[in-house]
Formats: sequence, C-alpha cells, structure tokens
Amino acid sequence: MKQTWKRMLCAAVLTMGIASTGILTVEAHGLWETLGKSVLGGISVHQHLSDLDNTEQGQQEMLEKTKDRTGVYDNYAYQMRAKRIVDELSKSPHVKRSYVVYVNPDEDFNAFMTFGRVMSINKGAMDLLDDDALAYVIGHELSHGEHKDLVNGAKKSSILSTVIGAATFNSGDLGQIAAGLTGKYLDSQVFTMSQEKHADELGFSILADSSYNVGGAALAMEVIKNKYGDTYREGFGKILNPNDHPKTSQRVLDNLQRLNAYSENHVKVEQQTVFINGKPVYEGTAKGNYTAPMRAYLVAGKLARLYHDHAIGGARVDGSTVAIGTTNIVTMPTYDAAFEIAKQMNAAISDESGVVADKKADNNKKDKKDKKDKKDKKDKKDKKESK
Repeated sequence: MKQTWKRMLCAAVLTMGIASTGILTVEAHGLWETLGKSVLGGISVHQHLSDLDNTEQGQQEMLEKTKDRTGVYDNYAYQMRAKRIVDELSKSPHVKRSYVVYVNPDEDFNAFMTFGRVMSINKGAMDLLDDDALAYVIGHELSHGEHKDLVNGAKKSSILSTVIGAATFNSGDLGQIAAGLTGKYLDSQVFTMSQEKHADELGFSILADSSYNVGGAALAMEVIKNKYGDTYREGFGKILNPNDHPKTSQRVLDNLQRLNAYSENHVKVEQQTVFINGKPVYEGTAKGNYTAPMRAYLVAGKLARLYHDHAIGGARVDGSTVAIGTTNIVTMPTYDAAFEIAKQMNAAISDESGVVADKKADNNKKDKKDKKDKKDKKDKKDKKESK
C-alpha cells in the first residue's frame, strides 16, 4: 500500500511538470527524501518568496533569470520608452513599491509582471500600442505587483511550494528558486478572475493619476479585441485576459464606465459616439491606425480629465483643431468640421440638465432603498417585540 501511494504521488508530480522546470533533478530513489524535506521547509519556502519579492537582492536575481529566459531587445529607444512610462505611473500614490522593467524581443503581444517586482514587455506590444494604451497595460501589471498577486498565489500553491522547497534544501540559492518561478510563471496561467478585475480597476486609477489619457484604458482593450478577437486565449490574452474572464469587449465597456465616473458623469461613450451631459458631440472617424471607436475613446478621455480637474471651458477652433483651454481635443479634416464639433460641445457643456437628471434619478433610487431598509428594520423590530 505504501509503495502504491508513492508511485501514484510520483506520477502526479511528474505530470504537473515539476521535473521539467529545470530547477530540480533527482534520482527516483531520492525523490521522497527531497519531497519530505520540502514539506518540512514550508516556512523557508515562504521566506524565500518574501525575499524574492521584497528585497533588492531578490529583485536582481529575478531580473537576471527572467532576462535569461526571455532575452532582451537590443534597442535603447524601446527600453527607455518602457522605463519612462513606468516612472510616470510610479508617481501615483497607489504605487508604493519599486519596479524594474525591460523590453524582450518577442513579436507576440504580451506583457507580464513576475516575482521580484520585475516587469517585461514584448516588442510586439510596444509596436502595437501608443503611449496612452501602453500606460494602461503597464498600470494593470503594476497593480498585480501592488496586490502581491503572484506571491500570495504561489504561497498557496502546493506545486510551487514543492519546487521551491526542494531547491531551498538543495542549494539555498535565491537564483535557483528564481529560475523555477520564472519558468513556472511564464508557462502557467496564474491569475484569478477576481485578481484580474481588481488589477483592471487599480490600473485605471494609476493611469488617471498620470499625465496619460484615461481613454487609453478602453483603447488598450479595443486593440486586443481587434487583433485577437473577443475570446483570445493565448499569449497576452492568457495573462491580461485569462480564459475564465469576461470577454474583452466587456472590459472595454468596464473601462468606459470608469471613464464616465472619473468625469463625474459628464462624459460617456456609446460605440463610437462621445456624449457630454447626455448630448452627442463627436462621432469617431477612423484615422491612421485608430478605428472610429478608438478615436472616440481618446476624445472622451481628454474631456473626462477636464471635467475631473474642473477645468472645462468653452471649445474653440484653432486651424482645424478643436481645443479647450490648453488641451487639443481632436483634429478634423477641415475648419468647418471642427467648428461644428466645437459648436456642439459648447452647447452640451452649457447644458448640464442631462447630468442633473441622472443624479436626481440616482438620488431617488437611494431614497427609496433607504426607506425600504428602514421599513424592513422596523417590521423586524415590531415582530420581535410582539413575541
């Protein structure tokens, strides 16, 4: 019975891929001794995970091992672009930890945060996204780091605990553990639906704290949807949009709802139309690599920030560009087209009846709910006293 149990466990371990990670090579007769030591070393495993994620040494170990696995794209402009965006986003009060980032040469669309607060971005993602959209993707990954999603998940994983525990007792080397974690992370889908939703939310907040366009959040998801479809499951979709998540189109809508809330309910987008105070002011038109909805998201993002900062004012036309204050909202093909948009914007900005009506409706719903709650509470009290 004892030997049968050992054979079953051995088969399960090998099926889960532990032997293929490259950090643990043992003879069959030594497997049980190693596993036994790793179980007894649970505290050491967790300590190593914390060291990897919280110390400078751990970060450097993880950076070196991750670079060894992915390679580094030999282009100074790409590396500095990634660093510049991370530095800008790190100014947010929501970002309390320090991160390192590098661009790898993979042409696929991908970006990830791994242990040690190390982020890597594929060249393919850099090529496909403008700075506003890329900033949201990076903000999303920073959110995983802030929530310590990887470490918390790994500490709960019996597979990783076995791998790291064995390496701990074999060498005590952070680098060896880092190598196994890097491979395990890159080869596995590690985030839950809840973690991804929270990363989307915090990622938007981090983006909003920066100088980048908050419309970039919806834009990033629109780019992914257009390139890979609504149920893309491999590569970048496996990390930013895992299989058990809402469709990418829903995540576009979620970010547009966040944009609306950020604007204090003044600005919203439906399909490719931008509304101010419930009135249509801009119909997106395709230009360059941007589809009509994408341009609408960026226009809405600029307007949302103006409302959020209480800097909204009259729209004017400069050449063929519609501007409000020092913010260029959108450039049209002709002066006449720009003038019509500025005219519609000014009419909508001066009319807040739509927003007022929405707020009144929300207040009425809240009042009705409060009254119902009070009534239910009173009924329960009366019933209790009657007994």
